[in-house]
Amino acid sequence: MRRAFVSHSTADDRYVAEMESLLRAAGFDEVFNDVSSIRPDEQLWPKIQEGIAGAEALIVVITAASNSSTWVTREVEFARGLAKKVIPLWLEDCPLPSTFADRDVIDFRPRARGERRVDIDRIVKYAPAELIGREDETRLLKEAWGKVLRTEKNRTRVVTFVALGGEGKTSLVAKWTAEFAAQDWPGCEAAFAWSFYSQGTRDQVAASSDLFLKEALNFFAEGDPKEADIKAFAASPAGAYEKGQRLARIVGQRRCLLILDGLEPLQYPPTSPTPGQLKDQGIAALLRDLATNSHSLCIMTTRYSLPDLKAFWQTTAREGKLLRLSKEAGVHLLKTLGVKGTQKEFETLVEDLEGHALTLTLLGSYLRDAHGGDIRKRDLVKLEEADAEEQGGHAFRVMEAYERAFENEGDKGQRALAILRLLGLFDRPIAADCFTALLKPPAIPGLTDLLVGVSEAQRNIAIKRLEGAKLLTVNRDPSGALVSLDAHPLLREYFAKQVKWGSAGAWRAAHQRLYEHLCATTQEGDQPTLEDLQPLYQAVAHGCEAGLQQDACESIYRNRITRRDEAYAIRKLGAYSSELGAIACFFEVPWSRISPVLTASQQAWLFNQAAFRLKALGRIAEAMEGFRLGLERFFALGELCEMSRIAMNLSGLKLTFGGVADAVDEADLAIRYADFGREPLLCLAARESSGDALHQAGRQAKAEMCFREAEQMQKERQPQYTVLYSTGGFYYCDLLLAAPERTTWQLTLHSCPAINHSSLLNSCRAVSQRAAQALNIDEENRWLLDIALDHLTLGRAALYRSLIGEADTAAAAKSCPRDEDGEESNEHALQTARREVDAAVAGLRRAGQQQFLPLGLLTRAWLRFLTGVRTGPESAQEDLEEAWEIAERGPMRLFMADIHLHRARLFFREAPYPWESPAADLAAAEKLIHACGYHRRDEELADAKSAILGG
Repeated sequence: MRRAFVSHSTADDRYVAEMESLLRAAGFDEVFNDVSSIRPDEQLWPKIQEGIAGAEALIVVITAASNSSTWVTREVEFARGLAKKVIPLWLEDCPLPSTFADRDVIDFRPRARGERRVDIDRIVKYAPAELIGREDETRLLKEAWGKVLRTEKNRTRVVTFVALGGEGKTSLVAKWTAEFAAQDWPGCEAAFAWSFYSQGTRDQVAASSDLFLKEALNFFAEGDPKEADIKAFAASPAGAYEKGQRLARIVGQRRCLLILDGLEPLQYPPTSPTPGQLKDQGIAALLRDLATNSHSLCIMTTRYSLPDLKAFWQTTAREGKLLRLSKEAGVHLLKTLGVKGTQKEFETLVEDLEGHALTLTLLGSYLRDAHGGDIRKRDLVKLEEADAEEQGGHAFRVMEAYERAFENEGDKGQRALAILRLLGLFDRPIAADCFTALLKPPAIPGLTDLLVGVSEAQRNIAIKRLEGAKLLTVNRDPSGALVSLDAHPLLREYFAKQVKWGSAGAWRAAHQRLYEHLCATTQEGDQPTLEDLQPLYQAVAHGCEAGLQQDACESIYRNRITRRDEAYAIRKLGAYSSELGAIACFFEVPWSRISPVLTASQQAWLFNQAAFRLKALGRIAEAMEGFRLGLERFFALGELCEMSRIAMNLSGLKLTFGGVADAVDEADLAIRYADFGREPLLCLAARESSGDALHQAGRQAKAEMCFREAEQMQKERQPQYTVLYSTGGFYYCDLLLAAPERTTWQLTLHSCPAINHSSLLNSCRAVSQRAAQALNIDEENRWLLDIALDHLTLGRAALYRSLIGEADTAAAAKSCPRDEDGEESNEHALQTARREVDAAVAGLRRAGQQQFLPLGLLTRAWLRFLTGVRTGPESAQEDLEEAWEIAERGPMRLFMADIHLHRARLFFREAPYPWESPAADLAAAEKLIHACGYHRRDEELADAKSAILGG
């Protein structure tokens, strides 16, 4: 039995009842306090000592009165002397006692409680009147929240319920949330729920976390000291990964409830090479960080297990399979729905349906509505014909019976059936405006004939009937006006199949109606937000289903969403996932088979667009396939310039993926295509791409020749710009810094040979001048990625100057920021490095392109290590861990090799070593370097092995 002792001042007796309620919600069975637990004739202190000694935790009520109470102080000291858990509850706006200044305090002040924010409408509307047969799962959630309130270490921070569709995942979480709200959210500072909700209806559409991350960041930003900064970040083009990390930090700082319903659209399906793995980096970062460290509780539902959280399974991230309803619970459910029969008939039916919650609900409602609840009429439903391999097979057979029943009722039943069929047009709730558009004349033959021209009252009768049969969820605003209609995803899937394959003409006509409606009514404006673009993303989906792929591609996606060369949605909003979802609509099989309705040039362009977004999201293997197929189509069209662009992208991807020799070959092809196409800008860019690939291959002389050719072309084309800029300029600077970088690592390892460093220092200064010129150009054009890379070059050059200058006798003798010759001091260079590298990492996050972020993280890890911030929050180790997560997910094998090298070279003297061993990291780096042909690192690897392993 769990016991808690409430330590409080007598003046605060009024809080005791509230505290008892809160503590019982936290899982304490017995609450000791001197108001109700000590009789007047008992000696006070011995009884208090006894109460504290027998309690699991001491709960301290912090108020103005308790701050001056010697009894409270004495009780706290006694409890700490017994090593009891002490949990402070801050109830009044008063100073926080110094004894709790560095401790985890639950803020229950009136201001904090008054500002509690709740947004659970997306989930709570699915709460059933009675939840049957889920007592164990409900108890699990109650216990998980109790541990939040008790601030238990290594407690469950993420709870995931895994089950097939229709088992009752959403109903369980919705009902628990509704009951939690009815208790006035004990101990909860904020609650937010989201449903990704395209469960099973349109598998080919790539779901996105973009809108969720923005909405959640804005929600949790309210009242935060950095509210304006957080909201600006939410609206920025920063990548989903960075937004997920930021959201985890904000949520994790407080005792909040975060609910994510229907996560499976963001996971790879069971048939993929990585079954269940999250495709969405934002959600992956959010969940990983919440499982690692959080004061909050996150609850999720999904059809697939989450291997991304495998390291936390059954510890801080508990995953449980939601099993079928028991025989007893299934019988009870049928009886509550009004079904009548013998006990044996009930039990047989439950077993025949394998305890599937949705099917039992549908069948029970059907028997009640169509046959007066007679269980013997179950034979009218051909359950034996259900495909055992088909998701929702039994539920589909029940819906067939419902269809027949509705069809036999005449206009009244067929009107209700028509509404259900409209649900199949959507992979989300039907918004009221879309519902109204479908009901406008002329009627869509075979679909809306019986709904057009009837009164609103008649339609409402049909809607009310479907709602009562639990076939429909109706959402209305406070005035009673319709907001949306929805149904379980399996029902939407069933009716989608019925209409699409049974009335193909009606299917296309209805989607065309929706497409035209959304195109005409959406006023996105000149600077649309992500929310403003949502109707256009939906329009693309409906247009493709209507067979209007060409128009949807040109008129909506290309002209209004991406805005041609502006690439608005990704450059301004960072909506890579949303963009990918829209592009997926044009594919029959992402990302390999595209709609043949599209023109050849549209097909080639869309392959390229998909691959570019996949690359930005770190999905390297998928991106390479997309670029390859795009290249084939542009080749067939004879589009040499487009072929050159794709070959450059492929070269960069193959470098990241670890195929250095292939990257060199692709860059050579890019040069040939560009030269044949005679496009000066592409000729220049292709040589930059080739120079980078050759550099990574260790062929420095030829790489430098490519960069010099590119720079000469630029001077001829743009005489005002004397150095390479943008990404190519960064690659050239990377090459020019190769020798200073190696020497700086030798100095870090304390193994640098005695050489004259003046030429290396001059190289660093020359690179800094180049990067400063490039930064001016890139800032004029507001190129986020290029600006960040320029800052990284400036930071790296300053870091190398600092360490090489310190080792150089003449440079180290200079003690002021600048001497007579204008040389900067080593400390000043180090300060410059910190400033520039921090700006680079922040800029790379804003740019939202994962394949570049490890570059900044690796340099910052080096800097942090040298300045003493080696482990813990915001440390070298944290940067290396984040870089590894990004690289491993790609996989980005060149970065993986670099990370192994960084670990060994930075931490080989540290005890304990944070990973397996320096030798293991060096061995892994060597294996990757040789396998990838990453010969740029050969000399650095040899230096590291000599210094660390000897010999």
